[in-house]
Amino acid sequence: MGKHEKRQRKKRLKKQIGGLIEQQEKHQEKLETGKFREDYQKDTTPEYWKREMENQQRQIEEKTELLKKLAGKKKDKGA
Repeated sequence: MGKHEKRQRKKRLKKQIGGLIEQQEKHQEKLETGKFREDYQKDTTPEYWKREMENQQRQIEEKTELLKKLAGKKKDKGA
């Protein structure tokens, strides 16, 4: 993987993390304001939004780890 590709990957990962955080905030707002369907269909219950937030948090952690690994590789090469 070339220098340019690594830089692009880091940039893409940071953007994905930002998007996931934004989605979590939207889901949290839905939970706080109760803005989900009143008929409580399968995908619109408060439990659904909580699970979505948990999944997004897991994805954020995974992507953060990837960023750390990419940054660690750069330090190892310079030594």
